[in-house]
Amino acid sequence: MRRLGDAVDIAVATTGAALALLMTANVAGRALLNSDISANVELGEFLLVWATFLGGASAARRGAHMRIVEGLLMMPTGLRRHVEIAIRFLVLAVLGALVWNGAKIAEVAMDQTTTVLYWPVGLGYAAMPVGSALAFVFVAHETWRLWRGESAPDLGDD
Repeated sequence: MRRLGDAVDIAVATTGAALALLMTANVAGRALLNSDISANVELGEFLLVWATFLGGASAARRGAHMRIVEGLLMMPTGLRRHVEIAIRFLVLAVLGALVWNGAKIAEVAMDQTTTVLYWPVGLGYAAMPVGSALAFVFVAHETWRLWRGESAPDLGDD
């Protein structure tokens, strides 16, 4: 699980760095040469979408998504654990739907190509099922740990 998480983190960092480099090159090219990089918009959107969904998976790995925990903190530890598990099952259901529907959308869009790069549009849409599937793995692992009685991230045990 750690290796998978590290690979996702590296992908997020690499994608983010590539996006920053692309935007910097475009701004510099515009200022110095009075010209844009023609593929900037398409490649930038592609990188941003992938960074977003892979970043979501990275956050899921750490249990770092924003949530309101005040109600959970007022519960007794045993009840809190059961509620946390139920919440994780709901999250898994949503992630499963994102994987399923995202895969269908990406598949349909593979027949279309981008205007400048001529890449299949579905490659951009594939970020949703891939990122959601990775998040699903991390949340499922966290759910299993909670099921075994380990503490929830950011809440601890009493």
